[in-house]
Amino acid sequence: MDLREELKIGKPLEPGHEVALALLLTREYVGRILDEQVFRNAEITDQQFNVLRILKGGPKLGYLIREIKCRMLFRNADVPRLVDRLVKVGLVKRCENPKDRRGSRIRITSLGDDLQARVKPSHAEACRLMDGCLSEAERVQLLQLLERLRDHYRAVLAEPLEDPDA
Repeated sequence: MDLREELKIGKPLEPGHEVALALLLTREYVGRILDEQVFRNAEITDQQFNVLRILKGGPKLGYLIREIKCRMLFRNADVPRLVDRLVKVGLVKRCENPKDRRGSRIRITSLGDDLQARVKPSHAEACRLMDGCLSEAERVQLLQLLERLRDHYRAVLAEPLEDPDA
């Protein structure tokens, strides 16, 4: 369905605005599929699952909060609060960092490991749906275009803001 039709927009959109809306709406669909088919049944959020996957694939000693944050899909996530919630339900634990007493290491617990392993198959199945309508060439092209957009956005965000008083 055409983006403007789906969002009931009657007038033409600027190209950049159209791309932004298409990306955001697509993100909404991806989030809904994952939530409905994976996370709701596991009683966990996508961001909490992201933390568990990061910890599962990380070093045995765990990660510092700042190390988790830079690996998160949602870069504005409140990682300390996410970790606090996961600690509260026993999915992760804080461990004293002998090399730096200012920061504790976060590790996945056996309960967190079990939950992550239980969710993994339904997550993999939902992810297989994401590009099911694309040919291999289209999938590769889409990934290349998205990478190019991310590179562009990173460059834009790295530019210092202009001082309006200058």
